[in-house]
Amino acid sequence: MYRFKGDVKLKKICFITNKYPNKIDPNILVFVQQLVWTIADKGIKCVVISPMPVNINPKYFQLPYKDIEKTENGFEVEVYRPKYIGFGQSNLLGFNPSIITTNAFTNAVDRVINNMKKKPDAIYGHFVTPAGIAAARIGKKYNIDSFMAHGEATYNTINHFGKERVKKELSTLSGVVAVSSKNKKMLEDISLVDEQIIEVFPNGYRKERFYPRDKKMSREKFNLPEKKFIVGFVGSFDNRKGIQRLMEAVNELDNAYVICAGKGNLEPDGDKCLYKGVVNNIDLPFFYSAADIFVLPTLSEGCCNAIIEAMACGVPIISSDLSFNDDILDNTNSIRVDPTDNRQIKCAILKLKNDAELRKRLSKGSLEKAKELTLTKRAENIVLFIGKQCQLNKKDVV
Repeated sequence: MYRFKGDVKLKKICFITNKYPNKIDPNILVFVQQLVWTIADKGIKCVVISPMPVNINPKYFQLPYKDIEKTENGFEVEVYRPKYIGFGQSNLLGFNPSIITTNAFTNAVDRVINNMKKKPDAIYGHFVTPAGIAAARIGKKYNIDSFMAHGEATYNTINHFGKERVKKELSTLSGVVAVSSKNKKMLEDISLVDEQIIEVFPNGYRKERFYPRDKKMSREKFNLPEKKFIVGFVGSFDNRKGIQRLMEAVNELDNAYVICAGKGNLEPDGDKCLYKGVVNNIDLPFFYSAADIFVLPTLSEGCCNAIIEAMACGVPIISSDLSFNDDILDNTNSIRVDPTDNRQIKCAILKLKNDAELRKRLSKGSLEKAKELTLTKRAENIVLFIGKQCQLNKKDVV
């Protein structure tokens, strides 16, 4: 239980998310699960509600309504997966299903909350739609402080739902957690919520999991050659993340190779690609450690978990010079490039390939910067923020 000045005590937080790791999708939004686990390790009762759209994936019928997870430190997390009928968030043949989907999603969440004998002290929705809107609605209905995490890279989900409608829906939120200064500015630029309730908390990593591993052992784990210069990539195989731009840059270099963790329509191929495919979260530290450098020429992000995890493993970074990276990357740990310019990407890779001392300096910089970005610190800051906002609202959450 977290105590704050005055009478506010936080005993129980309910997290609402449209995706959460499960037996069918074990690697989906693992970073949400890791945040929940870290908060649970602080002694706060954590409940997750992740409604399952069974019409979109009938396999979701196989998932139990309720699970009990145990964190790595032995604390329990209740996970509810109520079933519902959803239609996605994107327009289809002139039909906008986002409102219908959000209503059905919210009703599924409400069924769980309504049956709780002890209601949570705070509701936390992950992303704007449908979970953020659901959190605001549930909080209003049960007089519970509601919060939302904003980590979207674009305004797409807001535009699909309608900006003015979203603004009205979120008007009762007690606070918003933005994953970057850029994300906070996104909300301020369209006046979606009161800027006074927005705080920036960059994403974080579990330091007991992500730390440098022996390079030789890491390469053996993935059957990679010991002596080759290897570029690491972690992300979806699509245009936004820049997998094709990376491959085109590497293909123009001698004695440089790529390993790619992810999946998507733009699957990398060719002799320069030594590995491609999904990597389990527990194996990712070895994957990062197997690379000499990490390159992600991404066009847009909230705050990229893969970059932070690579930093925590002591890997030099090459990534975008756009504002979403400003909170986590600087010249002590990275080379930043125009993500649309293959020549810049190629030159940055070549510079690091030919300069072992620079790689060593940036590796040290990654480890230093990562010290500020642990999930433990992030969880503590978010919990303190929730408690502070509850105090400001002068609601009794005992």
